[in-house]
Amino acid sequence: MLNILNIDFDYSNLDKIDNIYIPLKYFSDKKYSGILNVLQQKSKLYIYMPTIIKANYRNLFYNNIEKTIEKFDIKGFVISNISNLNLLKDVLTNEKNHFELISNYTFNVFNNYSVNELKNLDITKFTISPESDKDIITNLCNYSFMPKELIVYGNTPLMNINYCLSGKTNKCYPTCTARCNSNNKYYLKDRLNMKSRVLFDNIQTVSTIYNSKITSICPKDFDVDSVRIDILDENIDEINYIINQVYEGKRLEGKEYTNGNLNREI
Repeated sequence: MLNILNIDFDYSNLDKIDNIYIPLKYFSDKKYSGILNVLQQKSKLYIYMPTIIKANYRNLFYNNIEKTIEKFDIKGFVISNISNLNLLKDVLTNEKNHFELISNYTFNVFNNYSVNELKNLDITKFTISPESDKDIITNLCNYSFMPKELIVYGNTPLMNINYCLSGKTNKCYPTCTARCNSNNKYYLKDRLNMKSRVLFDNIQTVSTIYNSKITSICPKDFDVDSVRIDILDENIDEINYIINQVYEGKRLEGKEYTNGNLNREI
């Protein structure tokens, strides 16, 4: 999962990736077309649907989705909530389209009752919630009949906010030039001086706040069908290093890493 596309990166150097999830907003911006073409040659390409979709974004989606499907070899969609199915209705019911549907971790699947509901919605794979403890993940792995995916690396989003923090602070809404989507990095610092990365979506004026620590889980501890790494600010060399560690069944160690809720009771 690439949360950010950097036009200065050479994505052709990425290695050992089967599927790539790209946020929806990048498919409507022509300056990223070259990167998307490179990525679809590296692996299967999926559109990652946002958690919050405002009215203006729905219009943008409807105006661009058919062109996107024609231009890129889209294999499926990672949906973040039930409303995404309604948004994708015309695309999914078109007989010429055959897309895989993956439910994001935001569906908070904790048991087989939820899995059954996803099956009824024609979901083909679900992503286990990062809020799950070890017992919940193990039970889903042992008893769930649907293909499952586990996030084994990445900064977990703590909150999605329905407005732009920078815009509220700097009063820059009327003249927004996507300054916050440049190489500048923004953080919120808490009373312990821990810095939580903030990512802005200038199209929707939405902000996402990420955990100050990176979740890293040993992938060989759980019998899942696929593992996912969530990339935020890492460069190509760092991404390839993470991929190799995952292939070797290792987790990353250090004070900047956490194993999430594995050993906690929910």
